[in-house]
Amino acid sequence: MSPLLLIAALLIIWLPTGIWLERLVPHGAAARWYLVAGYSGLLGMILTTLFMQLLSFLNIPISLYNMSAVASIISLAALAAPQRWRASPVQSSTYRHRGPHTTIEQCFIAVCLALLASRLVALGIEAGTRPVWSWDAKQHWTKQAKVFFELRSAVPYVSLQQWLELGGKDVYTNMHPNYPIATPLLQAWTSIALGHWHDSAVNLLWPVMWVSLGLVFFGQARLAGASAIVAIAATYMVLSLPYLNIQVALSGYADLLLAACYLGAISALYGWSQSREHWQLILALVAGACCMLIKNEGFYWFLSLFPGILLVTVGLKKGLLSLAALAFSLLLLIWTLPSDMAIAGHTLEKISPGYRPDSWLPIYLSALVHDNWHHLVYLFLTSLMILPFLGHKQLPLAAVVLSAVCLYLALYLLTSNASGAVRFTSLNRVFLQLAPAIGFFTLTVYLAVDSRHPQNVQTGDG
Repeated sequence: MSPLLLIAALLIIWLPTGIWLERLVPHGAAARWYLVAGYSGLLGMILTTLFMQLLSFLNIPISLYNMSAVASIISLAALAAPQRWRASPVQSSTYRHRGPHTTIEQCFIAVCLALLASRLVALGIEAGTRPVWSWDAKQHWTKQAKVFFELRSAVPYVSLQQWLELGGKDVYTNMHPNYPIATPLLQAWTSIALGHWHDSAVNLLWPVMWVSLGLVFFGQARLAGASAIVAIAATYMVLSLPYLNIQVALSGYADLLLAACYLGAISALYGWSQSREHWQLILALVAGACCMLIKNEGFYWFLSLFPGILLVTVGLKKGLLSLAALAFSLLLLIWTLPSDMAIAGHTLEKISPGYRPDSWLPIYLSALVHDNWHHLVYLFLTSLMILPFLGHKQLPLAAVVLSAVCLYLALYLLTSNASGAVRFTSLNRVFLQLAPAIGFFTLTVYLAVDSRHPQNVQTGDG
């Protein structure tokens, strides 16, 4: 593999989004460059897949040269944008600083950074030397990526019946032709940049997702008020989750990128709920919308943001009444919808609504017994018990996270997807999509409790 070509591929992902975000995120925001770097990695990957689809729509081959041209145009547009497009300086975004760190605290931060660096090296070796191994990649995503690579185009995929009717002319088929194609396009991109198919190169963006997730978590934690030592400890706890690391080492699943984008959405939404700074709401909506481009269930995670937005915009009392009315309307809509109408790739007939009590035991074992999530779920349940004593500021984020968790439970307790819980085939993969966001929620609860102690407040880029 040519390191220079891979660096060029990463720059095309990072640079256009990074320049736009540098103009969006205000000067003076705590951990500003962590935020810009983290969100640039996540949103840049999605933007790259949209570039690739645009070239395909225009019948232009996807190549390093053509993608460089598109990235240059987007970057130059950001540089040429009027200065007034930059958001106003942050006044309320602060982080707590208790003076110089003690020697023990400095050692703790250094140990966390060393552990994260060693983990990144190990994951990079796994991803960079192992051929495609994960189940979803072998059975679905990478097959599609190989087609995109060979044809240098995001060619259309149709159902098997349509493929037979068309005689396979200019169309392709697989078991899930209606799935979003961001993941196979990302797998194809690294090999397109290299100029030849490489079974390990297609995995190299997964460690980048891991790093970007950590940068977003750390940056938003600092912006939420966490000191450096608390933010790095919380970031380490999330990045060391066993199942999250498995998905990086066995690269090829789409769940990690979805988890990172959902984290980016809910953490920015929390920042907006506390400060009302519009750039945070923009980040929340863009990152949430990106979820829909990664997997079908991203549609539901995007919808879960709106209870929080509603509580912030109309107030607690009106918001709760509106949510109750919306929940009732949703149940009524589900009751009246045609059974063959597809929503986010699924129909009522296919999911066969009904109570599946057999899913409770697998959910309990996975969340609280098996070593998938360390103590994350215990911390989450503790945070929920503390929440009623913290006032109203945490409620918008709590509404978002609880909405997502309720959707997750409904998926396995009320639909035919219960088989994925009973057999432990999809239970953890879907929970991974929510896990970093749940980790951020527990951190905000801790910060709310900790804020009752006197703290010196200081702003800056630390």
